[in-house]
Amino acid sequence: MTAMPVSGVPSHSPQDRDQFAPGMVVATRYTLLGRFAGPDWVQWWHAHDTELCRDVSLSLVDSAHLRDTDTRPDPVARFCRNTTGTSFSHEGRIAQVYDIEAVGDRIAVVAEWTPGWRVADIARTVPRPLDAARIVRDLAAATADAHHFGARISLDHPNRVRISRDGLAVLAFPATLADDSTADDVAGLGALLYALLLGTWPLPSSGDTLAAGLPPAGRRGDGSVVPPHRVRPTIPHRLSDVAVNALTRQPGMGTAQAVVDALDRMLADARARSAPAFAPKKKVRPRPDDRTARPRAPLPAMSAALAVVVALGAAGWAISTAFTASDAPPAAVADSTLSEIAPAPEPDPTPLIPSSAVVYSPQHFPDNGTRASLAVDANPATFWATDRYPQQLPPTKGGVGLIVSFPQPVDLRTVWIESPTPGTRVEIRTAPAAWANIGHTQLLGAATLAPGVTRIAARTPAPTTRVLVWISGLSPVESGFQSSLSEIGFLGGGG
Repeated sequence: MTAMPVSGVPSHSPQDRDQFAPGMVVATRYTLLGRFAGPDWVQWWHAHDTELCRDVSLSLVDSAHLRDTDTRPDPVARFCRNTTGTSFSHEGRIAQVYDIEAVGDRIAVVAEWTPGWRVADIARTVPRPLDAARIVRDLAAATADAHHFGARISLDHPNRVRISRDGLAVLAFPATLADDSTADDVAGLGALLYALLLGTWPLPSSGDTLAAGLPPAGRRGDGSVVPPHRVRPTIPHRLSDVAVNALTRQPGMGTAQAVVDALDRMLADARARSAPAFAPKKKVRPRPDDRTARPRAPLPAMSAALAVVVALGAAGWAISTAFTASDAPPAAVADSTLSEIAPAPEPDPTPLIPSSAVVYSPQHFPDNGTRASLAVDANPATFWATDRYPQQLPPTKGGVGLIVSFPQPVDLRTVWIESPTPGTRVEIRTAPAAWANIGHTQLLGAATLAPGVTRIAARTPAPTTRVLVWISGLSPVESGFQSSLSEIGFLGGGG
């Protein structure tokens, strides 16, 4: 099986993979597909189990680190018990551990693979604050459940968590050290929420979180993290408090269940605010046998009234015909009428400046995920390209694209694309949640790219902060099919 790059993860040569994966079991049974940045005592891999034909997450833990953090007898056995203790059912929010085995000087933890995205990938799309709350909520509930049964899950690094295709956080790389505590897990939940709100990581970490796509969080003079709502005023104060209070283990937010309860209250309040203030009253039609519902006016009087109305209408028609046939210019009448009902002229288009772009590929690993921003960097000399495929996009994949985000809602009218690969079929669509299927989007416009710049009319039904540029057909290139986008521009209604 050929190794393939994972979003935000550098691909490795076979020599590199051998260096990172000691032991014959790993070398012979698992094909390593991509490594994720993490602390120096553990390696996190996306791998393929060649015996069972399934993808897995593979954690290679330094056994010397286990002995350093747990000086009691038999630290390896204790680590195995702690890690497998997370493996009971949590509605899929904690990856199931398949196997733990000593491999040379490391312990290999094999668990189910979570298709989806890194925390950093989702944070770059700038999710709405309530969406961030929804992403974290179920993992917080799973954590509370684990704590109830005496287990701990070690939320100490952003790459240990992945965002599944159904848009929820999952502990993807289980590995629980002896000195981890339930309080550490609560702080990790706060850090995860903080990262999704601001795109920075607030916990001290022995691993390079910048390599994981999340720079360190900003801090005040006293060393405390800056509350999210101070950085982005659109973040609700209550949600900001949940993140910071969990991080700092404040009274009232010291358990995972307290985090669940706080998020549930916020989400319930949001649903209540979005519900209509009142339900429209149903019109009750009178039943034929309901005498009280029948009009009391006698039919002759009603008929007389109708006759008067008809007569007046006929007279009005005659009068209007006479005036129209008079010396008054018909064009003047038409112009005066149109001036009252004609729509206002369209404003001149205004350039819209994107804030970020992230690869969207729900049926496949994101193509060249680390280069997505080059398509919207206002520099046509740089580009984002799809992977090179031996044939046209297969039905199982369907397409690949970019979710482009804007700092504020925009009224999109036109998209222009500069590309060195003419023949690429591009669709402009409403942007789904990053984990949703392409069938949940709405087509706004489409074109086959010509040499140079191609303009696509694509008016959004309502102001939006995100749009999907979807490639449904690749261009033929040497020894395969591939498409490149040098620059994507956006024009909207003027203000």
